[in-house]
Amino acid sequence: MGFPEYAAARDYLSFIGQPLITYILIVALFQALFSLLCFKKEKYYGYLIKCLYISTGLYVLGFIFLAWFHLQIYNTVLIEYPAFLQQMIPVAENRIAVPLWIESEKLYFLAMVSFIFILMMQRRKELVSFLGLILSILSIIVYFFSNPFREPLPVLNSEITNWYASLATGDASIFQTAMTLYGRITYYYNSTYMWTHPPMLFIAYASLIITFAACVYMLKKRDKVYDEIAYRYAKPGYLLLTAGMLIGYPWAIEAWKGSAWWWDPIISGSIMMWALYTAYLHARIYVAREKMWNTTAYLGIVCFVSLIVTYLLPYVVPGIHSVVQP
Repeated sequence: MGFPEYAAARDYLSFIGQPLITYILIVALFQALFSLLCFKKEKYYGYLIKCLYISTGLYVLGFIFLAWFHLQIYNTVLIEYPAFLQQMIPVAENRIAVPLWIESEKLYFLAMVSFIFILMMQRRKELVSFLGLILSILSIIVYFFSNPFREPLPVLNSEITNWYASLATGDASIFQTAMTLYGRITYYYNSTYMWTHPPMLFIAYASLIITFAACVYMLKKRDKVYDEIAYRYAKPGYLLLTAGMLIGYPWAIEAWKGSAWWWDPIISGSIMMWALYTAYLHARIYVAREKMWNTTAYLGIVCFVSLIVTYLLPYVVPGIHSVVQP
């Protein structure tokens, strides 16, 4: 087992995954259509629910394919440091246990969890219709901008390819390549924090999407059920958001020692988002008071806008978390 087997597994994932995510896109287009039709006629609601079930099933199936590929990475990619490097590298991390929510897989995981959540609340037809439209847009974004099957894990693939190329050629930069790869394996791929911190945040985001939709309907109808739904999903979202951020703190100290990681844009954005959701939950206590109904709803919507901004920050602002380099 080695690099050829890994490369074959990567090619196979792309081969089976591309048709599947194309089906997700097609279903998303029908889902958007039925969501819009449901706003006028309820008779299309059954078709919308079928689309939601199909999309959820396809996302779960794709996630199984991704899990298989990650298992192949663990089984086929063996990082064997030359003898002279083994004396310099503290721990011989020679297997890569890659989490299932990195690179282009992040948004895919978020979309999958969001679809699972929406199927839990089928009785609120108008809310599900609105959420179906939101998730259709999310699926379209996944297909065009965060497709995990088009080029599976390109950053990790580049690191693995460079490592095997350095070993084969005896490149003089092999020590630097080995140290960089060792740091990535120890503090990123194989880190316990990486297996807990991001998924907690993504599950929180999925829950808070429903809070946002319910807050929008709070402005349309003064019906207590929308406030209750918003609050019901805000509670686990807020708890997971808080726990995920707290777990990220010791990870940052361990992985980025010596760096001013606390000034990272996404960390600052996350703190502001957390403060806004704290304000929303506090305002919600007084929702029955005059003018607080709309204030609470608007605050819930502003919270969701801050969530989107926080998610996008790594793509537009340089920082430790960022894909944009200074």
